[in-house]
Formats: sequence, C-alpha cells, structure tokens
Amino acid sequence: MPTRSTRKACVESTRALYKVHRLIKTLKAVALQFAAIWWLPSQVKTARRAVMALQPSNGTSAAPRRQLLVDVSIIASHDAGTGIQRVVRCLLLQLLDAPPPGFEIRPVRATRNRPYRYADSYLTSATSFGPKEDNENVRVSNGDIFLGLDLASRIAPRRQFDLLKWRTNGVRCAFVVYDLLPLLHPDWFTPRAYRSFRHWLSTLAVHADALFCISRSVSAEVRDCMKRRFNLAEKEFSTSWFHLGADLPPNHASKATTSPRLACLNPRPIHRAVLMVGTIEPRKGHAQVLDAFDLLWRSGAEQTLIIAGRQGWHVESFIERLKNHPEAGKRLLWLPDIKDSQLAQLYAELDGLVMASEAEGFGLPLVEASQYGMPLFVRDLAVFREVAEENAAYFTAQSGAELAPQLAEWLSQLDTCTAPASHAMKSLTWFASAKQLKALIADLDRSQ
Repeated sequence: MPTRSTRKACVESTRALYKVHRLIKTLKAVALQFAAIWWLPSQVKTARRAVMALQPSNGTSAAPRRQLLVDVSIIASHDAGTGIQRVVRCLLLQLLDAPPPGFEIRPVRATRNRPYRYADSYLTSATSFGPKEDNENVRVSNGDIFLGLDLASRIAPRRQFDLLKWRTNGVRCAFVVYDLLPLLHPDWFTPRAYRSFRHWLSTLAVHADALFCISRSVSAEVRDCMKRRFNLAEKEFSTSWFHLGADLPPNHASKATTSPRLACLNPRPIHRAVLMVGTIEPRKGHAQVLDAFDLLWRSGAEQTLIIAGRQGWHVESFIERLKNHPEAGKRLLWLPDIKDSQLAQLYAELDGLVMASEAEGFGLPLVEASQYGMPLFVRDLAVFREVAEENAAYFTAQSGAELAPQLAEWLSQLDTCTAPASHAMKSLTWFASAKQLKALIADLDRSQ
C-alpha cells in the first residue's frame, strides 16, 4: 500500500507532467498562430484548434465583475471624425452609458510595439472623467470579453501573443467586421492596407469566438470567406450582424433657407442641390457622378452637386479635377472639412442624397439622410437594398453616360415631388444600434 510520501510524490509528479504538457501545448499554439497569421493562411484551422485548446474548462469560475475590453487603438491615436471612427465613438459612448449586465466597460489601446493598455486618456477626452494617462497594462480574468470595435488591422496581428495569453486566462474574443473590401477589391486600396487586412483577417480566423458584422450582407460574405479562405465551418465560431445608427444634431432650418457656409461659397441662387457624403475614394463613385453632371450641365441643367468628404487615397487626379473644374464654386462645391452640425444642416436643407459606391459594408449616410426625410438616389447594391428597402431610387450604371439619364429622371422626380421618400425607412439611433450589439455580446457570453 502506497505511503503518504509516495502519494505526495505521485501528485507532484502528475502536476509537473501537466505543466510540461501545458507548456508544450502553449508553445505549439504560439508557433502555429505566428505561421498562420504571417505566412500560411492554409494553417489557420490547425492554429485555431491549438489556440482554443488553451481555453480553461467551463468549470473554472468567472470573476463576479467582468471586463468588456473595447479596442479603441486607432481612434485613441487619431480621431478622423468620419466612417469607422464615428461608429467606434458612438457605440463606445452608448456602452459606457449602459454596459451589458455584469460587465464593466474598459476601453483599451495598443500599438504594433506596445501591448494593450487601458485607454484612460482617451476615455477622459471622450467623457471628461478619469485619469489623463495610459500607464496600466491590461489585467484580465476568466470571463472577460475582448471586443475589437476599432479596425486595428495593422495592430491586432502584432498583438497575437497578448490575445493568446488572454485566452489561457479565460478571455473570449469578438471582433466587429465592417466589410471585406480590401480583400475583395485590393486595387481600391494601398498595397500596405491590403497586406495588413489579410493578416488581420487571419488573426480573426485564429482567435475570434464571434464576428459581429455591420450588415446581413457583410455577414454572408464573411461566412463565405472563412469557408473558402480558411476552411472554417459556421459551427466553429459565431457570425452575426447588427445595424448601425445615427444621431446627428437636430436641425429645424427650412429647406428654402441657404446656410451661411453655402451662401459664402456659392452666392448664386441654388435651384436643386444634391449631396454626396463620405471620404473621396475610388470606390465611392464620385468621378462617375461628376461625369453624369457634366453631361446634364452641358444640356442646360441648373442643379448643384455638393460633395462633403475628405480626400482619401488613389484620387489625386480627381481632386485636381474638382479644384480646377469650370463649375467649382458655382454648381460644384467640395466641402472637405465639415462638422456634424454642418452635415446635419446639409441633410436638412438640400434636396437629395446620391450614393454611388461600388461596394459598402453598410452605408451610414443613408441612415443619416433618412432621419431628415431626404430622398435617396443610390447604386443598386444588395447592402443598400437591405438598409433602404423600397425607400430609395436605385440605379445601375457603368459610366457617366449611362448614369446621366437615370440621374436626370430622379432630379425631375424631385421637382415634381414624386421621388421615393425616405421617411419610412427603418433606421436606428445609436442607442438602438448598441442594444443590438449588446444582445450579440450576451449571446456570446451565454455560449461559453
């Protein structure tokens, strides 16, 4: 019969063997995830299994007050005020105001060379309370959830070891996916952006317990991509979707009143004026719309085109065209720097919104414009049909010449008040959008 000392030695030996076994599993996961993320996407499935095997058993108790670690790495460094930054800022504020039950919201940030820290300085700038410096590295406990709310495509792959370490402590990971455009249309982006996005997508495939997409259309694309690119089935992780919201400042100005800004830029009376909103990028269709307006202007049309958005990438020649256009400052206005209050005024005062993007993850200006009842003229994309349904006029065109007659018909409908109205469009506030997001987080929390 074994003595007490023998039994103790057996227990200690078993513990030592377990630690060695755990160390081998961890080193295997480290090597596999590194290779899969940087070089071999074909090994993502194997790396994912190795990483998930490090998750503590379900019997491990979670902390009573858990953290929802919200990644704000990009916006905390530079808030461009548009696009994804607008989404991150608005959803974060809603989460801070009403956290999911049982969670404390902790914004976090990282760089390619520094691990995740609590983003206390950004929290202070966003809410006017809290410390002003980011000094403390993130400390995690079992049951915490990491939410990749910001699109940190150049940072997340380099923080893969942080994510792996958190996994061994019982943290689960979810990422918001805004679109797959850099992967699907690399020619629209810089080579660096394309490479970073591929590595980021591999990081998600290895580490994500759930992917929260901003539309049903993106969710379908993500499921298809994960299957084709990484051979990951739907049962291996959750792919869900929610819709974005809008809460621009209220504006009660009459549509017949020209704003001081517009009056300054364009002293001529504005007949019909339509708006394009968004960063100027190749995929946004600005050049095609301007081509169509050029044809209409040459035939005697008097409508004004107003473009609100900053210069993006690969559009240098179009920017020169805007600046040097014969109608610049007359029937063609470019507003590269515009505040939310000014944008709200444009939505309230102008006659319609044109969205000619060749691809989008959602189409936030559609929601914003609909809250002011602005008629919509948009390219016939599945995601625009999902968001606007029958509350918009749709066009299909490969050139300005094909677009011009459809645009002319819609402008004529504006004159006769027969253009489809957007008042009835199902749009969300940011409160409602955050509520949908929190429901997805709750589903992930219950699934563990």
